Amino acid sequence: MQLPFKYLTALSLLVTGALANRETIDQDYKQTCSGMYDKSAFGGSINPFITTNLKKYESEPVQVAVVIFEYQDIDTFGVGLSDGNRKYICDEVAVSEGVCETDKLGQFIVNDDIKGNKSQVLAYTLNKLGLSEETYLVKNTGYYCVATYTSTRSTKFKVVANFRNSFGRIAASEFPKLPLYAVLAIAYAVCFAYYAFNFWKHRHEVLPLQKYFMAFYLFLTLECVMIWGLYDLTNRKGSGDAGVKVYTVFVSILNGIKFTFSFFLLLVISLGYGIVYPKLDRKLMLKCRIFAGVHLCCAILYIITNYLANPGDENGLYGLFAIPVIITTAIFYIATLKSLSTTTALLHAQKQNVKLQMYQKLFRIIFVSMLVLIFGVIVSSFIFIGMSTTEMIEQHWKSRFFFLDFWPTLVYFFIFNLIAFIWRPTDTSYMLAASSQLPTDPENAADFELDDLQSLQDTQNDAEYQNVGDNDSLNLGSDEDDDLRDDHTRTSTSDQDPFRDPTNPFDDPKNSKKTT
Repeated sequence: MQLPFKYLTALSLLVTGALANRETIDQDYKQTCSGMYDKSAFGGSINPFITTNLKKYESEPVQVAVVIFEYQDIDTFGVGLSDGNRKYICDEVAVSEGVCETDKLGQFIVNDDIKGNKSQVLAYTLNKLGLSEETYLVKNTGYYCVATYTSTRSTKFKVVANFRNSFGRIAASEFPKLPLYAVLAIAYAVCFAYYAFNFWKHRHEVLPLQKYFMAFYLFLTLECVMIWGLYDLTNRKGSGDAGVKVYTVFVSILNGIKFTFSFFLLLVISLGYGIVYPKLDRKLMLKCRIFAGVHLCCAILYIITNYLANPGDENGLYGLFAIPVIITTAIFYIATLKSLSTTTALLHAQKQNVKLQMYQKLFRIIFVSMLVLIFGVIVSSFIFIGMSTTEMIEQHWKSRFFFLDFWPTLVYFFIFNLIAFIWRPTDTSYMLAASSQLPTDPENAADFELDDLQSLQDTQNDAEYQNVGDNDSLNLGSDEDDDLRDDHTRTSTSDQDPFRDPTNPFDDPKNSKKTT
């Protein structure tokens, strides 16, 4: 029998990856690999090892050939025959050629003449159901593989390979996420504390949009703690535990909520909510919420179906569930950029410089984040596609987690904190709303209520009372505040402004309507 063992193994690595501590091998996927650390790398109470457990075999006699090896030693498999072919399994032809002994029939051929192996190569046969007595001790950090072979291809079997590290049950390639998500959770907590302090300090001047940020900060902090808890639970219980599986789905749903609400928040900010307009039109806000709900449902449906799908499943039906997520995400991006452009043009026309600068900063942040994401995808693609499979496996299994899913998490952390910092509660944040040229079109004007600016009016009155006798009605000592007063003066005296009384910019809308 001729078997291109090296290339089948490389292909299996791309399909299965190193995502779990226990891997299943069957008649369809006969090889699996996972990174392993030696005990000296992170310490632990046990010595790392690899074992196999034959769960099912549907014919007699039971015979499954197994070989465990470090990937760099893959060239030690097989021997050359006189006809130029290479033999990987000991069979009658191999015995007649003298490349293996009769007692090795059905086993993998390991070339003992090759020296310089990095680690031990262990070949044996499973002849009964249950846990094998053979245990492979991992003495060196590396990428280890378990391969199987049966003489009859139609025989259905199931072998579970257990890659047990000294630090716990989590896969070695996933272990760095455990401390990294703990650090990230602390970072979110620190940023949340800073935002909460400003929120409390200016609690009488808080805008509705800033309340959204406050609640979302709390959600992001708790979500990051839960992700850290997931990896900690996986390390203690193993990925096959039923509780871990349920927890994984729950955390995945939280992740979907995070991104959906992030898009929703960006959209309403781009529409001018809280800064340009005290409130958005009811119909417009309802449309935004409905669309966010549709995006969330599509994301959750995709997460659940993707989780339930078997690795390597060729059924394209599961991939169809990603299409609605891609479409709704693209619509979110387009709507956000279009709304941001419209709002920026409006502020520029009204010469409201402070708010215009805020929205210009927001546009730069979104633009830079898109460039970073595109650049990151390109770099990741070059790392894994531009190299040979052997180089990728041998050199990058330790950092694989970072290039696949952790670096976007860091990008999101910095982008969100930058946007939240721009919209944080400050001494002048209430003046931004007070200085807005309020919409006078029928839809937006009907949606405006005096209660929305009641807290701003109270704060404005307090500020004026505290500054009686000053030459300026409100002097906070900054150029930004001068711009705010200029904006307020322009808008309060505008013929289009329903609040035209310069002595009280917050007259009852009912009275203002009588004058229009």
